Amino acid sequence: MKNIKIGVLKSAVITLVCLFYFQNTYSQSKIYFDKDWKTTTKNKAQFYRVVTKKNDSLFHVKDFYINGVLQMNGHFSNLEQEVMEGKITFYDKKGTKTNTANYVNGVLNGVATTYLKNGKIAYTSEYKNGKIYNGIYKAATVKYLYKNGVTAKRIEFLAPNDHYPLATTVYGKEKDSVYWYTSKGKKIGFGIYKGTDPINGLDIKSSWLKVTHTYYKNSKKDGVQSVYYEGKLIAENTFANDELLLKKSLNPLTGKFVTCKYKNNKPYQGHYFVYHVTQDYYDEYVYDSGKIGSYKKYKSINGVIKSKAVK
Repeated sequence: MKNIKIGVLKSAVITLVCLFYFQNTYSQSKIYFDKDWKTTTKNKAQFYRVVTKKNDSLFHVKDFYINGVLQMNGHFSNLEQEVMEGKITFYDKKGTKTNTANYVNGVLNGVATTYLKNGKIAYTSEYKNGKIYNGIYKAATVKYLYKNGVTAKRIEFLAPNDHYPLATTVYGKEKDSVYWYTSKGKKIGFGIYKGTDPINGLDIKSSWLKVTHTYYKNSKKDGVQSVYYEGKLIAENTFANDELLLKKSLNPLTGKFVTCKYKNNKPYQGHYFVYHVTQDYYDEYVYDSGKIGSYKKYKSINGVIKSKAVK
């Protein structure tokens, strides 16, 4: 009898082990994806996914680069719609952790962390119902600092070229403080704004390679306005209480500056050049007592200004 009972017990254990084995094996599947994360065949895949069914409403999902390096690890509550649930961790091609985030029913909730390549934390963010509430949000060229759901600071950290200025904007209740920097981090100046309108200090406007620095006092232009093209000074305009008094501009033929005095915001005496960036030509105006004495147009050909005027 004792031997019979032991045999029955062994049989039951083996049955349970086999049942567990088969359930575990068939609860997993492997899915292949191309570079755009669209399902494909194994020989065309750039990624693959291993899914383990935890229960009817939760799946453990691991995504891998095609070489077997882990790319993502976490849980989905809906496999077809890829609804993320709980903590999700992402990795780069070398298997280094890049960031983690927490989801509730596919929506960001809780702390999200971004890591440096050395494994240290770069910055953290707190999300509520899919929206950032506290911490840092980083876009392609701009970084935002949030406090209690409100943008507290906007920081530009990547310039499209060496001549493009970067702005750090600190938001207040009515006025914004803007700190201007070069792409290498050297401070250029400081301005106070109300919305997008400059009130006091420096305002910088950029149009790719052309940059204009303007100073304001009580919402009016005041002081020397500098105009740069590819980082080179091409004009200086002097304002007082929003009135243009003097224009200095670069003569492309001599490389020296010429001047023109203004009265009532209109040219009065002297001459100046205007460079048209998009069409690459110069206008030259000569004024005498408020009247045009002469006008010439100079064309830039392969970057060389011809002394002969183009009519």
